[in-house]
Amino acid sequence: MSLSILFDDATVSDIMTAWPTKPALHKPPEDSLVRNLVNANLVNSYLDTGTAPADQLIVIRDGAALHSRAYSTDGYLDPGKVAKWRGRGYTVQLRNLHRWCPAVHAICSAIQNETGYGAYATGFVTPAGGQGLHHHWDQNMGFVYQLAGRKTWQIWEPGVEEPHREQFASNTSPGSDVLDRMKSMRPDYEFDLEPGQILVLPRGWMHNPHARDQGQDSVHVTFVARERTGYWIAGKLAQAALASASLRRVIPPASIVDPDAFAGQIAEARDLLTQWLAGADLSALAADLLQTARTEPNVDYISHAPSLIGHQQSAR
Repeated sequence: MSLSILFDDATVSDIMTAWPTKPALHKPPEDSLVRNLVNANLVNSYLDTGTAPADQLIVIRDGAALHSRAYSTDGYLDPGKVAKWRGRGYTVQLRNLHRWCPAVHAICSAIQNETGYGAYATGFVTPAGGQGLHHHWDQNMGFVYQLAGRKTWQIWEPGVEEPHREQFASNTSPGSDVLDRMKSMRPDYEFDLEPGQILVLPRGWMHNPHARDQGQDSVHVTFVARERTGYWIAGKLAQAALASASLRRVIPPASIVDPDAFAGQIAEARDLLTQWLAGADLSALAADLLQTARTEPNVDYISHAPSLIGHQQSAR
């Protein structure tokens, strides 16, 4: 199992060599095991039996989420309460499926091992005629696998350049300001995703998914690939540079609180890091980072908080 459980060999080859930058529709290979491993019965069974962890669920309608007490009893998921809210048009989001569904865990682990990208999965159950989340974009690639019913996806070209982690998230400024301007525009794509189809949805593409015009509940699972970037490599290199005793030396408080002195310390740290990297064994570093990329844990569904460091707007 790996990307080949979702895509045919030619598509996998394309994905591995030229990471997708535009939305596209696909279907799993005819002999793929994914239909048996991940399906609507599996997702619904977690809700109907109350065996999904309550702290991993969000029950939401038109962008407004309920408090967990509304669908749990004594800290556990309450199937009766969940059914009540679903009957009132609320979407149930099942976060971090890779943490508590063995079949999904196996697929995400295989994707991470093959690509070096962290992987996690999120499920959505949306009642016919309903909508959970409104306009937003995501910071990572999503492979949206439709399991039951249909869901309409209105999609807009990115309005910000290379959104990543907290930078240009759609729920915080300046990304949210761009999103507000874009909502008045006509979508560039519109798909009615059918059972068995997979929507490749690259990061930064604003989307408005809903089942408002549908007569059957929609169920889908999104496999998310957290792409590696130069920022990720830089962070890992900075951690590896702890091997340098010079970079571990304490900076006196006076050299922190004095702006000119602190600027000098920053310059010195930059130079020490550059010197350390110049003498590092790049082949050994690459081997270590590849192992980390393939096995790094704690790759979960995350929310993005604003950053005040290097905060600059770049819209297009």
